Parts: sequence; C-alpha cells; structure tokens
Amino acid sequence: MALRIAQWATGPVGAAAARKVIEHPDFELVACHAFGAEKVGRDVGDLIGLPPSGIKATNRIEDIIAAKPDCVLYMPLVWDVEAMAQLLEAGINVISTANYITGRSYGQAAVDRLEQAAQKGGVTLHGTGINPGLANAYALAMSAQCAEFSHISVLESVDATEYASAETWIALGYGSAPDTPGLADAARERSLVFEDAVEMMADGLGIVPDEIAFKAEFGIATKDLALGYMDIGRGTVCGLKMTYSAVVDGHDAISLSTMWRLGDAMEPDWQGEGYVIEIEGTPSIRCVFDREGDPSGGGLVTAMSAVHAIPAVCAARPGIVQAWELPMVVARHCYRP
Repeated sequence: MALRIAQWATGPVGAAAARKVIEHPDFELVACHAFGAEKVGRDVGDLIGLPPSGIKATNRIEDIIAAKPDCVLYMPLVWDVEAMAQLLEAGINVISTANYITGRSYGQAAVDRLEQAAQKGGVTLHGTGINPGLANAYALAMSAQCAEFSHISVLESVDATEYASAETWIALGYGSAPDTPGLADAARERSLVFEDAVEMMADGLGIVPDEIAFKAEFGIATKDLALGYMDIGRGTVCGLKMTYSAVVDGHDAISLSTMWRLGDAMEPDWQGEGYVIEIEGTPSIRCVFDREGDPSGGGLVTAMSAVHAIPAVCAARPGIVQAWELPMVVARHCYRP
C-alpha cells in the first residue's frame, strides 16, 4: 500500500516535494499545511503548478494530524519545535529540511523534547537536504574506500541567485555593510545546522572533536544588484564563505564549507564548481558534482533527498535518526527514458 504523506509548506522546497509525492507510485498525498492566508483553502495542485489534487491547503496542525499521514515532509523556512513534537507524538514520522540535521543547534532542551516526542509516538525524526544533508552522506559513503584518512572536506560553492528567499539572505547578512558589528556572529547563528552536520559526520566516523571551529569571509557587490526578490546595494554584502571544522588535537579532521554568491558583480569574484568532496587518506579521493537542471535554485535537490528517504525513515527505529543510520536512499521509481 502507498505511504500516506502530508506536505508542510509550499515554498521552493515544499512545492518540489509535493509534486514528486503526487506523481510517485509509492506515495499518496493526503494533506498539506501552507503559510499565508491567501493559500489556505486552495487546492494543492493550484499552489504547486499541477492539476487539481483534491487536497485543500490548511494552516491547522489539527487537520494534518487528523489526515493520519505516515510521514510529514516538514519544510518551512522558520521551524517550530513544538509543531514538530506534536506531529511526532501523534505517531507521525517527520522528515525535516528546515535547518535540521541533529537538532543540537536548537539547544539541548529542544533535542530532548523531540527525542521524547518521537519515542512517545513510536516514530522517527530525520533531518536532511542537499547541504547539509546528502552532501555529508556522500562524504561518509566515500570514506568506505579508505583504509585511513586525515581530513574530509565538503565544499558547496554556487551562484545562489535563483534561490528567491530574501528572508534567508538578510538573516545571513546579505545587503548589509561589511563592517556591520556582529556580522560574522549573525551568519554563524543562522547557519548552526552546519555545525550539527559536522557533529553528525564525526559521530558516524567515530571522531570526538575537541571543538567545532568557525570562520567567515564576505564578498562585496561592485554595483547595485536588483535580484527581483531583493535589492543589494553597491558596497554591501552579496557573498559569503563559511567553514565549520571538527578540530582534533589542533588538526581539522572534518571541514564543511559553503560559498554562496548573489548576482554577477562581486569582489572577490569567487567562482563555484558545485559540490566538491575531498578525502585525504589511503587512498585520497576527490568527487565533484553539480546540480544542473534545477530552476528552483536548489529547492528541487533539497526536496528530493527528503522524498526519497520516506520509506527508510518510516521503517527506522523510533527517535532521532541520522543519515549514517539509514539504509541506502535511492531515487526509486524515477527512471524516465
């Protein structure tokens, strides 16, 4: 029987997820939570660019629970720990791309709340995405080729202009003067999920870090940038490089880095090659991959990592489950000649 799925949020990531759920033979969309009064009561198909689905969007968690889904794809821009906990306590598996990998960056109280809720409901909570998420899982899988290693790095370097989420970019400091007090601290506060991802990888690899180090650099717009969803003035931040590293005895054992640029005029003119995973070891390994064909600016690839994980998550043990604890996640029933 098809697994019953509820979609939470219909932004770039949520819409891509809902479209795939509707067309997938193993899943049935049974409910959808949407933000914004203009979306409530509308057919989900209308919200995501598909024919009518017969499912009306709601903004009430009670409606989602009443639909009795097996799993909720939880994909809001701003997460709500209590909402996640309510879904779990109701016996619903939750897969989140909402800045969630282990939950540790939310604080220990939130982790405890979510773990207890999942245990009470007898279900699973899993965090994923493309980065952090599958990119980290790729690195862990690649490490299986090594007899030993001294450093694993994951770099995402992309032009993210098409990711039309002004709220996200403003929270990371884009559009601000580069000498704004606390700019790097604010960027770290908004991106702590990458610290969680470092810790998740360390757990899987049996590494106990002494600390998780952080550094940030900012790219500056050399002209006014009109992006459609936000304007960035000349001389303000339009790019950001961040690195989180697991440090052991003064050595970086794991490094996760991002370089996101907006617009076509930045100094330094950092260029990206997609995702680069490198392992220094025996043997050393380098893998480069890109995400061509995703008009959502990353929404599609972020969503698919969650959609394809549904069967594995629904079958997993109760509680918070990390990527290395799941069986292989693949694009089942997605071949198109």
